[in-house]
Amino acid sequence: MAQNLIDLRRRIKAVMNTQKTTQAMKTVSAAKMRRSVMELKRSRPIMEKIASLLKQVSQASHPGIKSHPLLKERKSGHNFIVVVSSDKGLCGAFNSHVIETAEERYHNRLNREGDNISFITVGNKAFKHFKKRKYPIAKDYHSIMGRLKYESALDLSEYLRDIFLNPEEGIKSIEFVFTAYISASKYEVTVSQLFPIKMEWEGSGESEGETEDIEYIFEPSAEEIFRALLPKYINSKVFQTLLQSAASEHAARMIAMDLATRNASDMIRDLTLTMNKLRQASITKELLEIMTATEALTTK
Repeated sequence: MAQNLIDLRRRIKAVMNTQKTTQAMKTVSAAKMRRSVMELKRSRPIMEKIASLLKQVSQASHPGIKSHPLLKERKSGHNFIVVVSSDKGLCGAFNSHVIETAEERYHNRLNREGDNISFITVGNKAFKHFKKRKYPIAKDYHSIMGRLKYESALDLSEYLRDIFLNPEEGIKSIEFVFTAYISASKYEVTVSQLFPIKMEWEGSGESEGETEDIEYIFEPSAEEIFRALLPKYINSKVFQTLLQSAASEHAARMIAMDLATRNASDMIRDLTLTMNKLRQASITKELLEIMTATEALTTK
C-alpha cells in the first residue's frame, strides 16, 4: 500500500513536470505563430503590388512577354516536387499530411503520366521520411523553417529558377506541396505550381474597369520591365509559401501542446483521485486495526 502511494506521487510529479513543458511550448508556439502571421500580412501587399504591375505590363501584348522561358509550357522533361515540412516534431499531423499528399502526387504522376519525378525537401522531417524510403531527392534544405528568413527563401527561389532555365537540366515543371495558413485553427495542404508560371496576376490588382481605358507608356520597354519584375514576383511567391507553412506549423504545435496540457490535467486529476482512495483505504484499515486491538484489550 505504502509503495503504491509512493509510485502514484512520483507519477503525479512526472506528469506535472511534463505539463509545465507542454504549457511553455504552447506559449512559445503561439508567439511564433503570431510573428509568422504578421510577416505574412506584411509581405502579401508587396506580392500583390508586383502582380498588379505585371498585369499592367503584360497588357502591352509585347511578344517577348508571352514567350518568356519561365512562362512557356514544356511537353517533356524532369519534374520536381518541393515538399515543405517542419524541422521539428510535436506538431500533430502537420508533417504526415503534407508528406502524404506529396507521395500521392508522386505516385499518381508516375503511374498515370509516366513522368520522371524527384523531390526537393524543405525541413528535416520530409528529408528523413523520403531518404528512409529511398525516394529520389535532388536537393534538401535543412534547418531553415525554425527561424525563417527572407534570405533562405531567396536562396531556394534562385536555385529553382536557375535549374528551370538551365536547358541541361531539362526541367518540365516545378511545384510546391505545402500547408496553407487560413487561421489559427484551420490550415490545409495545398499544391501550387511554380514553373512554368501561370499568369495568376491576370486577375489581380485593379479591376478591369479601372485599367482597360488607361494606356501606359513604359520606359525603357514593357518587356524589360516585365523581365525585371518577374524574379521579384517569384521570390515573393516562394517567401509567401514558406511563411504560410511556418505559420501553419506553429499553429499546429500550439494546438497539439494545448491538447497535451489538457490531457495532463485530466491524468493528474485521475491519479490524485486514485491516490486519495488508496490513502483513505489505508487510514480505514489502520482505524479498524486500532479498534480491533482496543476491543481485544477491553475483553481481557
